[in-house]
Amino acid sequence: MPRRLLALAVAVLAVLASAGCAKDVSPAARVGDVKISNDDFLAEVAEWVANPVAVDPSMLGDRSPGTYPLDLVRQLLQQRIDFALHNAEFDHLGLTLDDAMRTKALTVLFGDPSASVQAFSAFSKDFAQQFTDDIARQVAVADTLGDADYSAWRTKAYATTSIEVNPRYGTWDPKNGQIVAPAGPTQPSTTLAVSGQ
Repeated sequence: MPRRLLALAVAVLAVLASAGCAKDVSPAARVGDVKISNDDFLAEVAEWVANPVAVDPSMLGDRSPGTYPLDLVRQLLQQRIDFALHNAEFDHLGLTLDDAMRTKALTVLFGDPSASVQAFSAFSKDFAQQFTDDIARQVAVADTLGDADYSAWRTKAYATTSIEVNPRYGTWDPKNGQIVAPAGPTQPSTTLAVSGQ
């Protein structure tokens, strides 16, 4: 069985999200000119939660229906922000996504690209393609820039790109390139409600 995909997320951060209404129209985040809608983001979280190869079921704990573990939400929002930054740089570099890039991305993730079949089996076809394409663009940006330039670009992108996070999830800390948890009660909730319950 391949390693859990969640362990392959580019960056993990500390964010605590307070419960919110499913009809919240504010985006989950904005990265430059890119808006990550709450609906799209929560659909992405649902894809991960439904895939036991990607997310260890023990990580989900005894959650109530309509809620997600905040540790998972943290990782996925950070990952989505990272994808948005890389996708913008991919376009800036004038790169074009192709099957060779996708195969290389799957090789980076799994060693053997054919392992993606099992790992992605519980994802919808569209989401599996989106995730593969996002990873392919990350790998292509890193390869194109080279180690030193890639590291410098990534540090600068996190520090200088206009990134806003929905207060439900926290605030953006450009110095550390991560979401800072919102101030809350001494013992904050450990789940994110996705319905108006």
